[in-house]
Amino acid sequence: MYPNPYLMNLTPKASLLTRGLQAIKTVKWSSLLEGTQKTLGVINQAIPIVYQIKPIMNNAKTIFKIADSIRDTKTPQEKAPQQQTTATTTSNITTPSNSPIFYI
Repeated sequence: MYPNPYLMNLTPKASLLTRGLQAIKTVKWSSLLEGTQKTLGVINQAIPIVYQIKPIMNNAKTIFKIADSIRDTKTPQEKAPQQQTTATTTSNITTPSNSPIFYI
């Protein structure tokens, strides 16, 4: 049930400090610096885009609020009184005159 303490390997394990030093030695600094440089290049391109798009997004929110308020309000539509049209004769059209002819 319990492990036999005499059969256990008692070799000392590497400490965290020695593991950390080994990890630092195996890091390829050139690839790390290249990756960092690429990341910073992308960030430098993205920051101005964010500053340009921020006002557009704020205005879009406002535009949607205005559109919703226009759609929601039910304004009563008044009917304009219809005017009776008088029939014009064809003789007025064929008769030349110096005054303009208005058709209502």
